[in-house]
Amino acid sequence: MENLLVSVIIVAKNAENTIEECLESVRRNSPAEIIVVDGNSTDRTVEIARRYTERIYSDEGKGFNYAGQLGAEQATQEYIAFVDADITLPEGTLVALLAELKSSECVSMQARLRAPQLKTYWERATDWNVRLLQTRRSGGLSAAVLKRDTVFKYAFDTSIGVGSDLDFKIKVERDGHKVGTSSSTFVYHHHTTTLIGLVRQRFRYGREAVSFIKSYGPWHLELWPPVTRLYWFAMCLIKGRPNFIPYFIVDCMAQTAGMVKGFLELAGEAVSSLCRKR
Repeated sequence: MENLLVSVIIVAKNAENTIEECLESVRRNSPAEIIVVDGNSTDRTVEIARRYTERIYSDEGKGFNYAGQLGAEQATQEYIAFVDADITLPEGTLVALLAELKSSECVSMQARLRAPQLKTYWERATDWNVRLLQTRRSGGLSAAVLKRDTVFKYAFDTSIGVGSDLDFKIKVERDGHKVGTSSSTFVYHHHTTTLIGLVRQRFRYGREAVSFIKSYGPWHLELWPPVTRLYWFAMCLIKGRPNFIPYFIVDCMAQTAGMVKGFLELAGEAVSSLCRKR
């Protein structure tokens, strides 16, 4: 099988439990090249990645957005695919996504995410949340194909550690374009969510949301946990899933706490800057 003219970029940090399956599935899709950008992993992530590619770079601890941008800069193909390190691609995924992207008016095309197995309440709730989000066809970059030049046109804000999906989406839609989600192509997303893991992740998201607000203003409702979680509480009731309401309560509390932390840090920076000027 000839190599598909796509550069696959995998951003990874401490992903030794999932990255080999990810890389093996990417290799079966026969891309022109595989690029791994590592986030200063302390486990065997880089060691495993070396079995599949020599194109391994470090984000120097600067975060996901910086890593994604670095990967795009190192790519040599017209089209690139971002694939999270905890995702497995069925054979033919890249071909299908590329064809769907070319036949659409979207600037990117993301596969639908499915969980291969759900062991805990938190994993089941996360999976339900993700699947319902994707029915809105809002798109993302977890497993997505797009033109390399598009990443340069709508460059990720490297001052923000996480959240390249939202950063990219805001810029694209502000310019009158769309990000897409595939109608039929899916990949497997390995949820490993625990209560502690969810709290840590959502706290980080809330903290980073302050950076988004600083860059784009406070008008994007998806940045405000109390507002968006009212929607999800309603969806739990409408869809007959009231058992998932505790998940969204924890999610809301963790993100709100992260935002409080972020605003305090922002205020501290402003005070320090003011003191230096004096």
